[in-house]
Amino acid sequence: MICPKCGNEIAEGHLYCEVCGEEIQIVPDFDLQVEESINVTLTSVAGEVKIDADVGSVTKEIPTEKVVEMIETTSPVKKPESNVQRKKKSPTGSINIRMLWPFIAGGLCLITALVFVIVHFSGSSAKTPEDAYEEAMQFYQAGNYTDAVEVLRTLNAGAGRTNESVLLLADCYFSQMKYDECRQLLIQELVKDPDNTELLNHLMECYIAQDDKEEISKLLSNTDNTEILEKYDEYIAPPPLFSLESGTYTDDEQLSLIAEKEGEIHYTLDGSSPGKDSMLYVQPFIFDVGEHNVQAVFVNEKGMVSEPVSNTYVIEKKMLDDPVLLTEGGKYSDPELIRLEKPTGAVIYYTDDQTEPTVESNVYNQPIPMPIRDKTYRFIVIDGDGLTSQIIEATYSLQMATLIDVTMAENAVQLCLTIGGKGVKQSEYKCSSAYRVNDRNYYLVEEYSLQTSEKVKTGRVYAVDVLTGELYKVDMSSAEGDYQLTPF
Repeated sequence: MICPKCGNEIAEGHLYCEVCGEEIQIVPDFDLQVEESINVTLTSVAGEVKIDADVGSVTKEIPTEKVVEMIETTSPVKKPESNVQRKKKSPTGSINIRMLWPFIAGGLCLITALVFVIVHFSGSSAKTPEDAYEEAMQFYQAGNYTDAVEVLRTLNAGAGRTNESVLLLADCYFSQMKYDECRQLLIQELVKDPDNTELLNHLMECYIAQDDKEEISKLLSNTDNTEILEKYDEYIAPPPLFSLESGTYTDDEQLSLIAEKEGEIHYTLDGSSPGKDSMLYVQPFIFDVGEHNVQAVFVNEKGMVSEPVSNTYVIEKKMLDDPVLLTEGGKYSDPELIRLEKPTGAVIYYTDDQTEPTVESNVYNQPIPMPIRDKTYRFIVIDGDGLTSQIIEATYSLQMATLIDVTMAENAVQLCLTIGGKGVKQSEYKCSSAYRVNDRNYYLVEEYSLQTSEKVKTGRVYAVDVLTGELYKVDMSSAEGDYQLTPF
């Protein structure tokens, strides 16, 4: 053994140098394999430390070279020297091996602390979905919507997406007045859960903020969610109701439009689509004869416009009952009185010249004698309000067996009146009809006055037997047409 102070060779078993008196501390030589084993162990420990990041599962490693460098820098341990080398060194340059162990232990402690710190902070940086949602909520409550959106978008992009995180993100967009982003987010979620009350409620509030009446109406029309329908009932605009169904009616019918809530009804009659600016309904419709298309919408107090509704009405003029003809038209061998059933509260008018009857035409008060020639009668019923019936017509053809013709009958009347001293120069006598009584047929000859520009009936009627030519005066005052014949 060599004295570390003076380099004197010390005899084995001696504890002091015999030359300088230096105390000799016996320390076993440092084993190189032990040092290498320590380095390998520390390098392995450092290389296995990993940080599991919160997003994307990215793994970071501590370079083993750094750990080795730290150990070598911290611990001044050197390989043992040979006896020859130790002899060459000066006494002041020698190192006591036992003094290296504290540095080695310190290095190990430093590595352990470093590993603890890395593991601790890596664990604390990995947020759970609950932590991220809580952080976003704190940002939102503090009015920091931008950071809240950033956290929630990251959260919703992963497995931590929940209904609550989506609604909170929608609230952030809403608070930022980013209504389009808010609508898009909620609509995407409603595709997966179309009856979700909270999603529908948030979307309704977004539509209301934008005053998007069309989308509000669509949402309320397409959902069966009673909670939403009850909450936003003031935005529901039911279409107006019609008092009459589409169809055919007479011109005395009235059409009413009915609203189920407080608001206004607007309508069109020209086939165009109704809206807020269309005509305002204030009173029932009374239509003229023809076809009418009515389209209408209801506008509630919130300004919501209902779906349009439409009905079509064909209006016909109100008609009275048609005249009832008791003597049917046709061919006759014996004359009959043409009778009609008189209506109540109305008058029958008729013509025999193919024109349409009006209130200016002949009035049917009593049965009409049958014409001796083919003739067509047209009848109509008209009341005091101007309402009318349909026009009916009947044609009569009388073919009697006679010995006296019409001209002979007319001349016979005129001759008899002249012989009797009656002035007939201003009169004319015409036969146009026939009458049957007591199984005998008679021509009816009427007197016309020629004192005016137009011939006018005087009301005097004479009867001539069609077989014998006998002449009679006729009393036609009977309302039933039972004429009285008096010999001339």
